[in-house]
Amino acid sequence: MSYPELSILIPAAGASQRLGEAKQLVRHKSETLIQRMIDTAHSIEPLEVIVVTGANAKAVKDQVPESKVRWVHNSKWSSGMGGSIAVGAETLNPVSSAVMILLCDQWRLEELDLRLMADAWQRHPDRIICAQADGLNMPPVIFPGNFFDRLCRLEGERGARHLLKEFPERLLPVSLENAHFDLDTQSQLNQLNNTDL
Repeated sequence: MSYPELSILIPAAGASQRLGEAKQLVRHKSETLIQRMIDTAHSIEPLEVIVVTGANAKAVKDQVPESKVRWVHNSKWSSGMGGSIAVGAETLNPVSSAVMILLCDQWRLEELDLRLMADAWQRHPDRIICAQADGLNMPPVIFPGNFFDRLCRLEGERGARHLLKEFPERLLPVSLENAHFDLDTQSQLNQLNNTDL
């Protein structure tokens, strides 16, 4: 099943200062995390996949030599993820009805996880669909079209998280345990390196 009105936006502009190396380029099962997430995004056949680069832009793009991706560069990437989401949101295809914000360091996410979220959005197209794990709301998040203007105005470090708190009545969480695994610290990198999943 495809989702011809759903865009997927992958902010991949950060320098990963806490980790000490570019998380987009970390390898798991012989492929980089950015390639893994792009492949996972394409597996559900969305309208488009947009990747926002910043720090290490050339190195990130070089790891994805053949892919139907729209590359967008955020020259002000150091200001935080909010600006990268805004830069990407400004390029959304006019026929897009919603956008899924997908982080490349959520390395356990699979096609089924994204389909669960996309299916929930199709059943409830006016709601904000977010992943929920261990009782916490987190990315991936699908924002319907009437939030595009707000996404284009984001700035700073906090990304789009505050929108989940500002519009609780619009929020529809989807249980997604794989979303709980991300990569920000050396201990999390060790966990990734020591798993066969």
